[in-house]
Amino acid sequence: MNKTRLYWSLQIGGWTIFAILQIVLYQVSNERSVTGTDVFVLCAEALFFLILTHLFRNFLIRSGWLSLDFRRLIPRVFLGVLIIGITVFFLRGLISVLLGFNNDVLPGIGTFAGVSAANSVIVLLWCIFYLIYHYFERYNLSLKRQAEINEIELNNLKSQLNPHFIFNSLNSIRALVDEDPKKSKLAITQLSTILRSSLASDQSMLTGFDDELLTVKNYLGLESIRYEERLRVSYDIDPASQRFMIPPLMLQTLVE
Repeated sequence: MNKTRLYWSLQIGGWTIFAILQIVLYQVSNERSVTGTDVFVLCAEALFFLILTHLFRNFLIRSGWLSLDFRRLIPRVFLGVLIIGITVFFLRGLISVLLGFNNDVLPGIGTFAGVSAANSVIVLLWCIFYLIYHYFERYNLSLKRQAEINEIELNNLKSQLNPHFIFNSLNSIRALVDEDPKKSKLAITQLSTILRSSLASDQSMLTGFDDELLTVKNYLGLESIRYEERLRVSYDIDPASQRFMIPPLMLQTLVE
């Protein structure tokens, strides 16, 4: 389900449930059967909430408020919530007057303040749920972007590592051909194994630890031709690590 469909499913479903609860509570509080007029007015109120919260969402996005820090965002949200609460009060009052529904809701400052405050609390709850969803979505998006950046950096590292390493290895093998043909043959095999692993790594996000360790051993075998007795290697590896999967060439880069 894409984001737009998810949003409208939650928006319509949520305010539909709100309308049903309104009808049930109205019937309980009045101890009489709900008429068609009652249902229409209460559903209209839920529709007002749906439309106004949707317009408020669009305003939040277009105005850039969602990128503000909480100290600047919260007062703006509270003001918008209050405006919506008051607007719903007057819209419901207008429908009530036109249809003769519960006309005693309009008179009095106390009624105005109480109903508007209740409406504002309802919209505030909607805002809390929406902002929580938005910030979780933005956090997940930042993680995806960071993963893409890391992948690009890893690919760049591969492209810089391989030509440099191949150049040095070929020079070392060339110097070794006349001196020790058998060792040079082994070095060529090690280099071809590393190149095969490098090509395979471009098509895979993860590789087995044992495969990566074999690449490292071949790498160090070639480097020992260059450094001779100056390079000494010891391995101290936990057997449990053999079941791990790691990014290709990660261990080789660390060893280098």
